[in-house]
Amino acid sequence: MAERQTPAIVLNVRDYGEADLLVTFLTPVRGCLTGIAKHAKKSRRRFAHCLEPLSRVDFFLAPSRGELEFIQKGELVRNFSGLRRHLKGLGVAAVLAELAGLLAGPPEAYAEMFATLEEALGQLEAGAPPDSLLPALVLRLLTLGGYGPRLATCLGCGLEPAPPLSFSIRRGGVLCGACSRGALGPVLPLSQGTWKLLRLAQTLPLAKLPRLRFPVPQRDETLAIFKAFFRHHLGRELKSWSFWEKMAAKGGSQGS
Repeated sequence: MAERQTPAIVLNVRDYGEADLLVTFLTPVRGCLTGIAKHAKKSRRRFAHCLEPLSRVDFFLAPSRGELEFIQKGELVRNFSGLRRHLKGLGVAAVLAELAGLLAGPPEAYAEMFATLEEALGQLEAGAPPDSLLPALVLRLLTLGGYGPRLATCLGCGLEPAPPLSFSIRRGGVLCGACSRGALGPVLPLSQGTWKLLRLAQTLPLAKLPRLRFPVPQRDETLAIFKAFFRHHLGRELKSWSFWEKMAAKGGSQGS
């Protein structure tokens, strides 16, 4: 069998022995893959500038019989260098990349998941507001991954939810004031302003998401819900989340 070429976004790179690297990457056809880049620490020609996380590359894969791919070589397509000069945007990109790698399915969503992450990296590099992009794009990735919350109607009565609203972490959706009483937890408060922003984010085309603005209170309320949602449904917190929180607390100071 001949080598296969695939578009890829590098998610994670770590050492594998003395000369090799273990690379986790997202593809539009096969989802999230992990492969060995043989002698990558020593070969500048075969892997020139294409093994940095959050880079859009083309990988050439050798035939593989096991779970690991064998990466013959790589070619850099775009490294989003402007993004790396803004730590707040970089924190958002790290969260989105980790989440895309964790979800990366169902198979029919692979291509859109890949396109969403690639578009998000470009939007962040172009200066789109990280505070607003993070909740909107986390919502988009959750929906693509089969975890999209139900926001249009109340989970209990099926009607448009009337305040005071809450969000059921267990059931993954909004509850009206009447139905939230006695609901199994965890249940978190959801302001009407945040609910409206999330509904809008769920329906806007990807290219228009940078126009959406989440003020800090609505951003923080949304992210608290998502953080609890990850813990409950994915069984873990995102490793990159703490980096994002540090950057948000510092106001997104610039630097490398």
